[in-house]
Amino acid sequence: MFEPKIDVQQAITGLRKREKGLITYEKIMSSYKKINLSEDMAFQKLFNGFYRIRRNEDWRKIYYENFEKWKNESTPTFPLILETLYHHTGRVECSFSSKMLATLCPDFPIWDSIVLDRLQLRLRGTNCGVKFQNAIPLYEHILQWYQEFLPTQRAKSYIAAFDSAFPQYKHFTPTKKIDFLLWASPKTK
Repeated sequence: MFEPKIDVQQAITGLRKREKGLITYEKIMSSYKKINLSEDMAFQKLFNGFYRIRRNEDWRKIYYENFEKWKNESTPTFPLILETLYHHTGRVECSFSSKMLATLCPDFPIWDSIVLDRLQLRLRGTNCGVKFQNAIPLYEHILQWYQEFLPTQRAKSYIAAFDSAFPQYKHFTPTKKIDFLLWASPKTK
């Protein structure tokens, strides 16, 4: 298993400089269950800003209607979210699919360019159809990596460092703590 060498002190320093991100994540997680996600524009603005969603109004309508539906029904899977967005928008939205899933189930990791870089992964394909077919196995690979990495001593030391630096966020899931540390760590060479 590949283990990224996170410079934990640099990542913690980076997170301290961007602690607003931790605060925003806390607001998202403490509020999304209490509101109608398809109608609450303040929440959508917060979520869009945090996760850098820059899509048109029609796209956002589909996204937040499904987000609300799945919040109240059973938890969706990554393939279901990805397929639904692809069907309605024609776009392969791996990152935004994972961010919705990780909000509904915080033990699931997010997929973004930083995580892919730190884990030395890349989505292959030159068109939407191929990318769509390759996205699900790649997300499974990310999931498997977290499942193998989280029980390791290295992961436990990273989580302990996060908890020590940010005791007010000890309740974040181990997956989210590693996610934040990957996000804040320097780019691999």
